[in-house]
Amino acid sequence: MVSISDFIKLPKHDSCNHLSSGMRYPSFTHWAGFVIPNFSESSSVIKAGSPNDINMRREISLYTQTRIGISHDIFLLFCHSLAESLSENVISLNGTMNVDFCSKCKNATEFLDIVKEVCEKYSDKVTIRPFLGLDSDNENNIHMADMLLESGLFAGIELYGSGFAEKPERFLSVFNTARRMNIDSRIVCLGLRNFENREGILEILQNLQPTIILNPNIAISKEKLAVFKNGKILPEVLAFLRDTGIKTEFSPAPFLSGVCAEEKNQAIREFAENDLPFSLCTEDLLFLNKSLSEFATDLCNAGVFSKEEVIKIMQKS
Repeated sequence: MVSISDFIKLPKHDSCNHLSSGMRYPSFTHWAGFVIPNFSESSSVIKAGSPNDINMRREISLYTQTRIGISHDIFLLFCHSLAESLSENVISLNGTMNVDFCSKCKNATEFLDIVKEVCEKYSDKVTIRPFLGLDSDNENNIHMADMLLESGLFAGIELYGSGFAEKPERFLSVFNTARRMNIDSRIVCLGLRNFENREGILEILQNLQPTIILNPNIAISKEKLAVFKNGKILPEVLAFLRDTGIKTEFSPAPFLSGVCAEEKNQAIREFAENDLPFSLCTEDLLFLNKSLSEFATDLCNAGVFSKEEVIKIMQKS
């Protein structure tokens, strides 16, 4: 059996860390100064991707926004997340900072100054590649996101929420900007949870041309999507991923279907055996309550990877 101590001191790369929810619950309440009603009880029983889970995430986002009075509150929120990463020796990370926080600043310049200050504060301890988070359920921020990307400060854009699944063309300008500036673009697959066929998902990916997809759990968890069959990636899906060069990130997020973790573990192993580029990440420590080291430990003890294989994966940037 492998223990967390085998990984905790290992210098590692975290490919996706949402800095507004990158800390455990006690750290969040320390920053906020209040508790979230029913959070502890809900987080242990709500199935990931369910309506209750989505509602809880929105509720906590609202609590977070309400707590912010001045721009320095945003800075401290990000610092709490980074402190958690430093505690397990993460030496580089892609940290998502949501464009929503601009509404709490005097102007876009003040928000950009926060991003710079956070990166500079920890520059001697961790390399931060800031990603701009864009909620696809809020179209009002599309123009702002475009403008912020033009600053050249961000290493990527992340599109989350479910809004892009209905009218992905609304976000084409943002992805075009990312391509023009030669930065990454990530789609969080939770927004694809209601799709009924594989073709619809692949069409969105083909049109927006992201460089990264986070947790392709949706495509994996529904039999009718037929991405995996008998534990193997279908040849046409394998060809699509190779042709597009899309990288994949896996976090500790469980399957949305509620099936046992072995299926997701098998899917991750399939990516490795087919030489498809992928990485491991924390994503949301607040919601998932599992660090990168704990995730690595689980994968080893489940027989997905050897300790040596996981070390190699986590040290790739």
